[in-house]
Amino acid sequence: MVENIIIDKYHFTLRQITLPYSLTFSLNYFVVNSYLAILIGGLIPMLLGFIWYHPKIFGGPWMKSLGFTEESLKQGNMGLTMGLALVISMAMSWLNNAYASHTEPGMSQFVHGFYHGAFYMGVPGALVLASNSLFQRNSLTNILINVVYWIVALGLMGSFLYSVAAPEVAPVG
Repeated sequence: MVENIIIDKYHFTLRQITLPYSLTFSLNYFVVNSYLAILIGGLIPMLLGFIWYHPKIFGGPWMKSLGFTEESLKQGNMGLTMGLALVISMAMSWLNNAYASHTEPGMSQFVHGFYHGAFYMGVPGALVLASNSLFQRNSLTNILINVVYWIVALGLMGSFLYSVAAPEVAPVG
């Protein structure tokens, strides 16, 4: 329940806020794990990508679907491409970390984290990616390779972050 809100033309003051426990959060809400865990979580899509998009795994069909060759991929600024991809992965790790202290007694945190990462971050992202790919006239092969990659990558990121998170502690009283 929110009490004593004063709103006028120049001010917005929230003097007291009382929320049920399930909605309570603090300034550290998005930092459940240490920053090191978030950084390591951000490396997971990069490491998986090196395996997933290897020419002997899915890289060959992916390159063929886009008309790329290994030589054409070496052109351009790969440092910038990889650097921006890493920054984006770190941002996704930070967002995926938001609920990492949410635990279920007797449940594997690895499985629980995979579920949250894959279904709450991976599936919505995959749907946006698939929709965008349709407008780009990408092949079904290309769409499936990319969509499944992101669902798996974000699931593994969630698994890691949930596995190393400190469990949620209920308030006393």
